Parts: sequence; C-alpha cells; structure tokens
Amino acid sequence: MKFIAIILILTSSSLISQEIKRVDSDRSSISYSGKHFLHKWSAENKNISGLIQIEDEDISNIGIVAKVSDFKSGNSSLDSNSLRVLDALQFPNVIFKSTAVNQEDRQIIFEGTMNFHGIEKEFSISARVTQLNEITLLSGEFIVSLTDFLVERPSLLTRKIDDEINLEFDLYFK
Repeated sequence: MKFIAIILILTSSSLISQEIKRVDSDRSSISYSGKHFLHKWSAENKNISGLIQIEDEDISNIGIVAKVSDFKSGNSSLDSNSLRVLDALQFPNVIFKSTAVNQEDRQIIFEGTMNFHGIEKEFSISARVTQLNEITLLSGEFIVSLTDFLVERPSLLTRKIDDEINLEFDLYFK
C-alpha cells in the first residue's frame, strides 16, 4: 500500500510541474526569404499552430504546424507560383516535431524532424528564449535546402533560384 501511495505522489508531483502552452497566433510569425541573381523575395505566415511542453521551468518538447498556403509575400503572382512549385495541394503543411531539447538559460536547441513537401529531414534548430510574464517567446533562424526536400527550383533567364532558403521565427506561447 505504501508503494502505491509513493507512486501516486511521484506521479502527481511530475504532473504538477508540467505545463502546456499554445502558440499565440495573433503575435507569432514564421517568414522565409530567398534569392535569385536578379532579386530577393520573402513571405510571412502569421497563422501558426503549435504547442510547447514545459517541465520544471524548462521547455521539454515542441510541435509546430504552418500551412504552406498561409505564407504571404504581398505579391499574388509570387504567392500562386510558390503554391504551385511547393505542391501545396498535395503537401499543405510544414510540420516540426522535436525529439530532444537542450536548454541552457536563454538558449535552446531543438533536435527534431521537419516534414515539408512530403519529405522528413532531421534538423537542429537554435533559438533564444525570452520570458515575458506568462508568455514564452522563441526567436531564431535557420537555413533549409530546397533540393533536400525535392523541391524543383524555378528558373528565370535560365538561372535557378538559390537552393538555400532562410527561415526566421518569432513564436509566442501562452
């Protein structure tokens, strides 16, 4: 009987020290930028879903989902071409799920899997952590190779766009 009581106490204390926070989609954003020798472009998504799990005041898990169709550049022609090139009807979401998290003070590294364009790749993403009252802000940037995800790079004047796309994020969790 004492053994069962100890297990219940340990289980309940670990549940108490665990917290789940949701992405605040009113404040959060993910943007990308790319280059071609003639011009640069960028697009932003402000309609993001996701959760973080916090255990003993440290982030222990993260999951993020962003729809490809929600990235907007301000240029409808560029947006429609992006949807076509990225096969957005067949692969509508970009998903990141962490498999390991290492947090030290205000820096955090998420090891995990990104699913984009029907391909899963392992990533290590570094972010800054800022606590704003009850809100947790994760900010950072990383590079994605389009060819790693089998995206056929469009060309203009016989020259393809650069392979590397820079992603930046500001994710607010409450």
